[in-house]
Amino acid sequence: MTIAAYQTLYESSISFGMRKALMAEQKKMEAEQQIRTLEGELRDLTAQTEELSTRCEAVARREEDKKAQDEKKHQEEVELLRKNNDQLKASLESMLAAPK
Repeated sequence: MTIAAYQTLYESSISFGMRKALMAEQKKMEAEQQIRTLEGELRDLTAQTEELSTRCEAVARREEDKKAQDEKKHQEEVELLRKNNDQLKASLESMLAAPK
């Protein structure tokens, strides 16, 4: 090979190396940008998760309160019906036991 051929080969390899270095730098910048984007999405999703968790806990508390109120109301109704039943039973017994 002649010196001109070596020089052309050298210049070509330098160009190739520069292109590869630029491509690597560009890929690195794209990867960094993607990392920033994904970190932003992660922050947003974390905030959404916390908000939904808070809402879920609030709904669970409301449902517990409602259930407790419903149970209390049911117990009061049962107690009222028992009392009414006892009164009716006593009234019936007094009617049946009354002398004729």
